[in-house]
Amino acid sequence: MKKPIEDAQRRLAEQLLSRKGVSGVAIGAAGGRPCLRVYVSGSGGGKIPSKFDGHPVVVVGGGPFHALGESGRGESR
Repeated sequence: MKKPIEDAQRRLAEQLLSRKGVSGVAIGAAGGRPCLRVYVSGSGGGKIPSKFDGHPVVVVGGGPFHALGESGRGESR
C-alpha cells in the first residue's frame, strides 16, 4: 500500500540517517514522478532499497551536507 510520500520520507530518514555515509533523505522527482532521494557520500549507506512504502528511491552520490554561512559560500560563524 502506497503511503503519503512525506510520511515515507520521515520513516526512511529514521532508518537510514544513523548509517555511516548517508547524508540526507529528501523528496524529489525522477522521470516526472515523485521519488525519495537518498544522499550518500562515497560508497556509504550500505544497501538502500529501490522502493520504500510504494515510492521509488533514487540514490544520489556526493559529499556530506554543510550549513551555509550568511554569504552562501559554506562559511560558518
